[in-house]
Amino acid sequence: MNDSKPKILIVDDEPDFLTTITDILEDSGYDVCGVDHGCKAVEMASRETFALAFIDLNLPDMHGVEAYRQIRTISPETVVIMMTGYSVESLIKQAMELGAYSVLYKPLNVEVLLNSVKDILDAPCVLVVDDEPAIRESVRLIFEDLGYRVALASDGYQAVNHVESNHYDVILMDVAMPGIDGFETCRRIVEHDPSAKVVFITAYNVDQCAQQAMTAGALTLMSKPVEPGNMVDLVNSLVGSRTKAVLSSG
Repeated sequence: MNDSKPKILIVDDEPDFLTTITDILEDSGYDVCGVDHGCKAVEMASRETFALAFIDLNLPDMHGVEAYRQIRTISPETVVIMMTGYSVESLIKQAMELGAYSVLYKPLNVEVLLNSVKDILDAPCVLVVDDEPAIRESVRLIFEDLGYRVALASDGYQAVNHVESNHYDVILMDVAMPGIDGFETCRRIVEHDPSAKVVFITAYNVDQCAQQAMTAGALTLMSKPVEPGNMVDLVNSLVGSRTKAVLSSG
């Protein structure tokens, strides 16, 4: 099984604060990267996948909200908590409207910090793999509204890269994609992590796809357009149980 730890990004230009928060989180067993400028944070987000980011509102090169906006474009799956040492209601409002999880006020309460991290990272995580941006976004919104963390991939190569560095409770994947198709992607994912729970969502005839999906290591298939309630029920059942579903066309 993939035991990779979720990565946390800390963005703050106060050296002592950055070191302290990084040490606290690392001592609690988290994989942490700390940077002191917004541009460095954006660069890191373009190279690595972070499950969670803490971003100070007042950075030397750009407002924290702008750093968040750029990171959100690169990595919409990253959960962001803003930090501030003073009240800047307009910036806080902008951050929350963009989708920030919450705002923490300095000096940070260590217990509140650790509880926030635990609440977010303990949430089940779904990887959505589809070459259609609208589908990825709609599925992301459905599960984020239910408290899931959601990661996105637009093709099989991205999906495999995600799985090599992160653990996902369920992987929802299209079959027809550019590059490598869903079946080959599933084979590579299951080879890396035999416990991976892959569900195909496809416009193809599921009866014709069933044998290929089972051979690749998937649990089941759903037909597009998928009914959101059925998809949510299936994912909830998979997250709640480690028992593999029976592959079927129903």
